[in-house]
Amino acid sequence: MTTSDSEIPSASHRITNAVIFRLITDRITARSRVLDFGAGRGHMCQRLGRFFREQGEDPAARLVACEVVPEIFQYPGIECHRIGIDSVIPFPETSFDLIYAIEVLEHTPRPYDFFKQAFAKLKPGGHLIFSVPNALHFQSRLSFLLTGFAEMFGPPSTLDRNAGRICGHIMPLSYPHFVTGLRRAGFADVRFFKDRTKRGAAFLAILCFPLLRLASWRYDRALRNYDAGVWDENAAVVAEVNRFPMLTSRSCIVVARKP
Repeated sequence: MTTSDSEIPSASHRITNAVIFRLITDRITARSRVLDFGAGRGHMCQRLGRFFREQGEDPAARLVACEVVPEIFQYPGIECHRIGIDSVIPFPETSFDLIYAIEVLEHTPRPYDFFKQAFAKLKPGGHLIFSVPNALHFQSRLSFLLTGFAEMFGPPSTLDRNAGRICGHIMPLSYPHFVTGLRRAGFADVRFFKDRTKRGAAFLAILCFPLLRLASWRYDRALRNYDAGVWDENAAVVAEVNRFPMLTSRSCIVVARKP
């Protein structure tokens, strides 16, 4: 345990944390109830605790944390609840105004179940925010072409002691799969946000941009000819995956709203 003034380190990149903090605080009020799913050591809880204190609220009344290994949680004054790896959110339905999960779902064997759980535990109008390594930036695509493994999704380990490492990234899903899972769970207004631009990915994307545009256009046309209904459902997603933000962002940050 640490003091409330000591900075709790984060396993995520500082720019990722900054983007997610802004996305969270843009969608909550002083009276919101927020869940950190997979809180780690509590870096984001600490930042949000300060936010709520500035609003005159007790963080313990506004923030809830849960973690597979709650013993590592360092933010004082907030209980960290133990969870399993089954994506179950152990709280009553419609408990939260916002749920976030930072660099968690790539470690989870059942992310689609997590979307259903999050939908049930959010209040109407509530938001889900999560981030995962972006398997669709251009360096990752090139890595997959040459090695068979997307960047940050190398050969996985079955050992429990490796669950929190890169070799514990067992679910290499990308933005289109998340959109599908979120829509099936009932979410609406699904949006992608970028964090830090990877320079190598940006260079390659610019170099190959004419080829990417041609390939994206041909794929879009082929999908429309194959099944107009599937095209209509996915046209915006197909366009998104080859736009510059997706091609260059270190992380895939997704925001969805419960109607």
